[in-house]
Amino acid sequence: MVATSFAEAVALKEQLKGTAPTPPRTRQRFAAFAEQYLVVHAEQFESSTLARYTGEVAHWIVRLGPNYVDAITAGDIRAAMATMTKKEAAPATVNGRLRVLRQILDDAVSDGLLAANPARSVKALTERRTRGRRGNSLTAEELRRFVEMVEVLAGREIARDIARLLLVLAWTGMRRGEAFALKWSDRVDGELHIERSVWRGEEKGVKTDDPRRVTIVEPLALVLDEQRRWLLEEQHAGLSSGLMFPASATHRAAAQARYPKREFGWHRSASCLDEPIRIVADAAQVTPISPHSFRRTLENLARRAGVDELVRRAQAGWRTETAQALYASVDPAERRAAGEAVVRLVMSENEAKRPGKVHPPGTPEAKDPEEVRAAE
Repeated sequence: MVATSFAEAVALKEQLKGTAPTPPRTRQRFAAFAEQYLVVHAEQFESSTLARYTGEVAHWIVRLGPNYVDAITAGDIRAAMATMTKKEAAPATVNGRLRVLRQILDDAVSDGLLAANPARSVKALTERRTRGRRGNSLTAEELRRFVEMVEVLAGREIARDIARLLLVLAWTGMRRGEAFALKWSDRVDGELHIERSVWRGEEKGVKTDDPRRVTIVEPLALVLDEQRRWLLEEQHAGLSSGLMFPASATHRAAAQARYPKREFGWHRSASCLDEPIRIVADAAQVTPISPHSFRRTLENLARRAGVDELVRRAQAGWRTETAQALYASVDPAERRAAGEAVVRLVMSENEAKRPGKVHPPGTPEAKDPEEVRAAE
């Protein structure tokens, strides 16, 4: 028996070994495999995560969709990332898409479609700091002015409960969705237990799926006590929800009328803080900020106050030093202090090595060099 082709030779070899030839695995295009990935893993994701993954997958399908999964190379991925960065997205966004692609192709490796995951060999892009209001933070003096102005404008230009919600963000640095999800049952033994967040009106887990605890400092305790009294005195319609900061009945009804097919609870909308923050920041004459800026502010101020790095990371809910570093910044006073600290260190060590005390030139204690040499 003679084979006339390589394929026939392989089949003949299998037959001679007494086994049937192994049928070749059907090749699959990336678009179909990526869509299958979303279907398979849909139940494992929070609704917000699934929505984000769906968007990320769509970007990869546009660029890699027609490719066979086993034909995708690291070069293809790098080229697609370069196009994304040049035309539409920041490096941080592209890196997020790369992480999703790695997970998709991990499944392809598990399924035997790939020998190795090419996305794992592609390096993430260097990320720049967030720009605009979201990337800003307040100094200690600016935060003091902001807090004072919130109290001045409460009940005048901003609603009193919104004012108190701003103060919660200012003293905790939590994400706005986490503040919207706070319940009175989360106030335990002088701490806030941050275990939930809100996305598009629905409760979900916190971003890192890592519940944390935040100390209720004295100013924050006063804010929460005042909010509780106000809800009871008003007999707020959202009291039964258990939320610390429920939406008003008017806003809830308006949302329900706008989206009649959705069932709305008492959670506030994501945009309810944007205009109040702008009003307060303008009146207090501080750096323009967004709700997320309080996370940067608390990280910087806690660091300057000498709070241990591990404690700061636990308070904010960051899992890695890299994530924490993206929120930190150094102001001119810190740079100045750092330079002066180096000078003090160098001069103190220099003095320690000299047999006698050295005085800076120009001071009354400094001796003329000739007198020093003559004395020696």
